[in-house]
Amino acid sequence: MKNKKHTPLLAALATLVVLLAGVVLIWLAKVRPDVGKGRSEIVTDFLRAELLQDGQTATQVFTYDKDILTIGLEFYLPGDQPCGALDVVLYDADTGEELSRSVGTMDYIVPDQYTTLGMDPAVTGQEGRRYKLAVTPHYATDAILAIGHSDGVALWKEQMAVDDRVIDGTMAMQITYQRIGGYLTRFFLLVGGLAAVLAALAVWAVLSKKLALHRLVFVLVLGFGLLYSFVLPPYAAPDEKYHINQSFTLACRWANDLSHDEWRMGKVPTTTSFRRVGDEDADLQNENTTVFTWEAFTSQLFTTTDQPFDSHQEYNELQTDQNPLLYVVSAAAVFLAYVLHFGFAPALFLGRLANLLLFAALAALAVKTAPFGKRVFTVAALLPMTLHLAASFSRDAPLLGLCFVFTALLMDAAFGPNQKKALSPARLTALLFCGVLLAPGKLVYLPLAALLLLVPAARLGHHARAKKCAYLAACLALALLLNTGLLTDTLRSGQTAVQTTAAEDAGRVVKSRPAESDEAYEAEICGESTLENYVKRLYYYVDDNRSPAAREVAFWVQAMQEGDVSPAVLGQSFLFSPDRANSYTDGQAFYTMASYALLGTDVTDGNADAYLPYFAEGGAVQAYKQLFNLTSCVESFAALGVDVGTMDDRIPLDRTVLAQEVEAARATRSTQSTADEADKATYTPGYILRHPVDTVLLFVRSAVENGDHYIRTLVGGSLSYYTVDLAWGWVAVLYLLLAYAALPVQGAVMKPAGKARGWCCAAAALCCLLAVAGCLLWTPTHYDTLYGLQGRYFLPVLPLLLLTCLPRRLAAVPDEDTAQTRLVAALALVQAGMVVNIMLAIIAR
Repeated sequence: MKNKKHTPLLAALATLVVLLAGVVLIWLAKVRPDVGKGRSEIVTDFLRAELLQDGQTATQVFTYDKDILTIGLEFYLPGDQPCGALDVVLYDADTGEELSRSVGTMDYIVPDQYTTLGMDPAVTGQEGRRYKLAVTPHYATDAILAIGHSDGVALWKEQMAVDDRVIDGTMAMQITYQRIGGYLTRFFLLVGGLAAVLAALAVWAVLSKKLALHRLVFVLVLGFGLLYSFVLPPYAAPDEKYHINQSFTLACRWANDLSHDEWRMGKVPTTTSFRRVGDEDADLQNENTTVFTWEAFTSQLFTTTDQPFDSHQEYNELQTDQNPLLYVVSAAAVFLAYVLHFGFAPALFLGRLANLLLFAALAALAVKTAPFGKRVFTVAALLPMTLHLAASFSRDAPLLGLCFVFTALLMDAAFGPNQKKALSPARLTALLFCGVLLAPGKLVYLPLAALLLLVPAARLGHHARAKKCAYLAACLALALLLNTGLLTDTLRSGQTAVQTTAAEDAGRVVKSRPAESDEAYEAEICGESTLENYVKRLYYYVDDNRSPAAREVAFWVQAMQEGDVSPAVLGQSFLFSPDRANSYTDGQAFYTMASYALLGTDVTDGNADAYLPYFAEGGAVQAYKQLFNLTSCVESFAALGVDVGTMDDRIPLDRTVLAQEVEAARATRSTQSTADEADKATYTPGYILRHPVDTVLLFVRSAVENGDHYIRTLVGGSLSYYTVDLAWGWVAVLYLLLAYAALPVQGAVMKPAGKARGWCCAAAALCCLLAVAGCLLWTPTHYDTLYGLQGRYFLPVLPLLLLTCLPRRLAAVPDEDTAQTRLVAALALVQAGMVVNIMLAIIAR
């Protein structure tokens, strides 16, 4: 008896020791060699090359904010491999101070790729710091180098020079600014160790029987879910960026409702999102998780912000849809972060944690409630794909929990014991509530919700038929209202108001036009109304620059055409730049300069009394608002196909920052789905009826080409944006565990049975078919395979499929307790291995 008493603890300790040893060995073999992994970015790319004679020095002035650990240069070899030393020296461009240097051996230079030189010492980054890089070869033979540069001066960059000769290009350069170092060791060992502890805890719990199954499921879902949340951090889950946008926008709406600000958000289209000012970080928002994403997320986990809770900024980023139902929990957590002034990373963590806690509670309730098939609900809740979605902002987190609980409650109500006894009010309310919530969550799962019709009248109590009718009506009504946007339209109304800001005046005077006018150039840029001439007028009349770089002019023209910046904001970035915002004291001079820039004419000429009072009342800001709101200005830009817009609330507004925001908007837009004309012709019902053979062939090609993808994405063999593929061995083990969970107990009465089983099978199959049909309707007719179909779409009905659709006479387990013990222990061990495998896959990137 004494030995049996200590067996669970000894087994758990043995499990822990073996797993920890495995983690350490894997770290020694696979992780430790990668602690030197670096992070680089190309400052300018290589297109042309310039010969460097012996002793000649190529110099490049550049601005860089981050640390400089190594500098990579690209060379072309016009002849033989040169020999000798290559001196690379980095100076402060403003003071001339030598900051760092490196001496390389030219024998190791490989042409047409970056040759990296470590800088000694490493240079600590400073925002806006200007550097001068000098590269000097000292040849030991007649062979020489050619150094790479861009074809023409790169956008926002300066020209390269060789000695005193200016080159039409910018030196090709790659800078390493970060190394992962010992952080990788700490993260891997900590996460791997925690996974081992959770697996050992599961072994102890199932052997000791001291923790009920549903409580153990809650602990394991929460524990492994948290590990998934760090290993696959925010923005890593499928389509998570759109779910994050919707949660943050909903939180901003609530904050706006409670705000005393006059501005009101109103109806937000799905093409636009809101977050707080400052809630953006390129490292955190990297969908392709790397080890540096881990470091960025964990290092910012306890940050705070000075932004008020109702701070808001609009982004041209997509949301999922207009249905807020499944985002209420995650949005509430984000709103709490707003109120507590938590930073962007903790707000992301809280939103994910809220979804995970909700799913863990619902999964545990499903296991507790199920009258049979507890193993099925356990394995469905602990699949890697389930945990990945549950520990994210995805609406699938609450949806999966609702579907699991509803299925368990349905099995109990329709096929559980005491069939002639009415359900308790709490149990009946939970059943109806879950069904009504899951139905509008995703319409394809309506057949699952409709299975309430199988519940005997005796279980529903008085007026059973009326309750079923009211339930179905509520499901349909809520599904239609929320998924057509009607409910949000009727519950919300608001109007937008223009925010006003003011700038203080100072005792400096600004010139109203260039120091030396150029009548021919003025006639050119003022004579014709084009976006290009508008940009040139800003450079000329505000910056006194009559030769702006063509690439910069084209950059701003494209930004206005694509809606990334409005003419009003672009003009603001010139007129109210950091060095000008507080410089205006002469109203006449400001009006002359600003109206020439906006309209190509001086609107105050002969009519100054109509304008100057605005400057006297509200300064340059008020005067500028009056100018861009003039009918002539609005109509002029409208004729060019753009809306003149309104001012940004940032004064001063740095044009460099504005350019970075435009580039970020372009980068974001390039990752989002946009439909071209060819994609608008899809497999509509009419097209399917007219082309049945093409439709059948589409399904055949999809099964052949993407069958492995569907199999993987059901259980989690492919995670993140399906860029983390795990070994097929894990996939096979997970499917074996699913099959084992579905095995009946020997001699047990099989439920559901007969017609009821048939209806359950039909409902599960119909949900799957509707999911496939939804993808089919979105598939363009020129595609070879189904668009967007993933195995995870079948997860909500997976327990029902396993309980009703599989053969029951092939095999059985001797008793339920032993089967549960083996299954949970195996799942915990597999999950520990999966966590380590996911980390290895990301480290290998």
